[in-house]
Amino acid sequence: MTASAHVSAEELEELTDAFCKIDTDGNGFISTSELTDLFKAANLPLPGYKVREIIQDLMTTGDQNNDGRISFEEFISVFHGLKSSDVAKTFRKVINKKEGICAIGGTSEQSSAGTQHSYSEEEKYAFVNWVNKALEKDPDCKHVIPMDPNTDSLFTAVGDGIVLCKMINLSVADTIDERAINKKKLTPFTIQENLDLALNSA
Repeated sequence: MTASAHVSAEELEELTDAFCKIDTDGNGFISTSELTDLFKAANLPLPGYKVREIIQDLMTTGDQNNDGRISFEEFISVFHGLKSSDVAKTFRKVINKKEGICAIGGTSEQSSAGTQHSYSEEEKYAFVNWVNKALEKDPDCKHVIPMDPNTDSLFTAVGDGIVLCKMINLSVADTIDERAINKKKLTPFTIQENLDLALNSA
């Protein structure tokens, strides 16, 4: 059974139109770099990290000849999977609700009146994946790495200041002397020292 059997005639027509808009040379394939535009044209805009995950999945399972191109059937299969999955429905709701921005009131009684902190779910997801990859072999971060990008584990992982200091050193090598980072027997005082070190070095 082909992937097109899983979508309605109306959806198939929309998907064909969207695919043809992107497939400008008319060869029946699009390159992976065109996939983002294709999802937008099909009224299913996805953040960059989600498209990268789909491309990676397609290349390992769907692109059987490893030519780096997506056929129309492969696109319909991916589109159908996204449309029918509960994850995709939840994901679309989050994106439609303030463009995936999470807002949190102040976290202490002094700051909670009238303040708001916000962050993008898409950026958090990408940032967590980057930190996991960059610090996966660092023995000082094993207590928090890997973080789950679908939770708020990023915010607890940076709480002791070690990950923050390591990320600063990844950005500009030797900004923070590794010997100055408190790594063992952490107390509220040594945690505060780590956080101050990261803040002052940033």
